[in-house]
Amino acid sequence: MIITTGGRTDQDTTARAKALAGKYQYPFIERDKRSIGALFEKYETDIATVGREKLTIIPRSSKEPIHFHPSLSMIRAKRLINGESDAFTEACRLTAGMSLLDCTMGLAADSITASLVTGEEGRVTAVESSPLLHMLATEGLKTYQSKIPVVDEAMRRIKTVHADHCDHLRMLPDDSFDIVYFDPMFQEKIEASNAIRKISGQAEKNSLTRETIKEAKRVARHRVVLKDHWRSRRFEQFGFDQLKRKTSQVHYGRIEV
Repeated sequence: MIITTGGRTDQDTTARAKALAGKYQYPFIERDKRSIGALFEKYETDIATVGREKLTIIPRSSKEPIHFHPSLSMIRAKRLINGESDAFTEACRLTAGMSLLDCTMGLAADSITASLVTGEEGRVTAVESSPLLHMLATEGLKTYQSKIPVVDEAMRRIKTVHADHCDHLRMLPDDSFDIVYFDPMFQEKIEASNAIRKISGQAEKNSLTRETIKEAKRVARHRVVLKDHWRSRRFEQFGFDQLKRKTSQVHYGRIEV
């Protein structure tokens, strides 16, 4: 991947782009008024552009720009603030002060929701193996302004890790987190949001393994939670108690440890 600036830039934006390139160890390339197409043709790799207001990732595979946005987590956050229920937090049995390891961060929608519920005394760590998604979500969580202070605070509290989730689990001590959570790419096709369609090419594709679930149970103090399509074989395969939802194609599963 290369990092460059947007079509219109200034000294501050260029400085931010160079700093980001140094932080993530990618080459910084001067834009020099070149189009994205010209940059793809010359460098043949993914491109990140730093604009005055936002970071954009443009994967070479799709050519579709990806921006960080909390998307559905904003709707869920407003519901939680209003005292309404949330299927994810209920499946996790999540309460204030708990700790959660999100092994499949993506654009961090579930991590944001978890951080909002666990609060200042809680702890949320999110793992992502895709370097593009990791950078996009990490920077977005630090800078995105939702205009809801408690949501912004929740985003800033999340710790992100760039790693394969199984490798990361192996490094953790027993009982490191109250909950270990997985939201892998569904084995069944499902109507998805634009955001999910755009990141599907970059999201973690490695299927869950018995070793991964074994490590998750060792690391989890209370439970391991899986989000998947209702017809997924993974619930039974790995011993999850499937929590059936009559009105949704998305189900959750729990392993109490």
